[in-house]
Amino acid sequence: MKAYAQQLKSNTRDRDKLITEHVEIARRISLRMARSCPDWISRDDIVAAGMIGLAEAAERYDETRQEPFLSFAEKRIRGAVIDELRRGDVMPRRMRRMARKIGDAIQNLEQRHGEATDDKVAEALGVTVEEYKQNLEQIVHVSVGALELDDDSLMPTGDESSPEIQLANRRAKAKVRTALEQLDKRDLLILNLYYTEELTYTEIGEVMGITRSRVCQLHGRAIARMRALIQGRNVDGELEEVP
Repeated sequence: MKAYAQQLKSNTRDRDKLITEHVEIARRISLRMARSCPDWISRDDIVAAGMIGLAEAAERYDETRQEPFLSFAEKRIRGAVIDELRRGDVMPRRMRRMARKIGDAIQNLEQRHGEATDDKVAEALGVTVEEYKQNLEQIVHVSVGALELDDDSLMPTGDESSPEIQLANRRAKAKVRTALEQLDKRDLLILNLYYTEELTYTEIGEVMGITRSRVCQLHGRAIARMRALIQGRNVDGELEEVP
């Protein structure tokens, strides 16, 4: 009994140490994901969800699996934030349909005519160019991490060590890679500057020589195209093994 109590105390101490050492990282991950959230979503709630994910990661971490804690924790933190946002219905069905329609219209126009200008996409959708641009900005404001909320196949849940979940993860990554290969260079640049380099719209506008508003619209367009590609329309990529 005494040995068990000692082991429990040691485990608790290790868990608390992991949490303490990674609190700031969990906060940064949460706030980075919050950047694309609409203003009415509390940043404090998102950070709190991230901290819950960190605590769960520290509780479940098994160092014998030889996976770095940070890598293990980041998945838990992001998953906890996404679960919180899903509960808040961040992307209503209307916006999902809008993103799907825009993505499909862009894909169809590019296949038929080689390009999809704002005028042509708006005409295909039966709206004005101004309405189309407003829709693009709305897609951005209700999206989180560009792709993660809307497609459950991208965020499979369950025991991550199970063959089924590992296969689902490989398929999800293959879908994303295949879709990225079909984006044009401008879309890729915007996604990279925003999600990887973490630049603001203003900073991206300075890099690309366009206005902040136009960056937001192009971001929404890139997201719509990625959603259409990932959800299986015009994507024929083979499953690849992911290390």
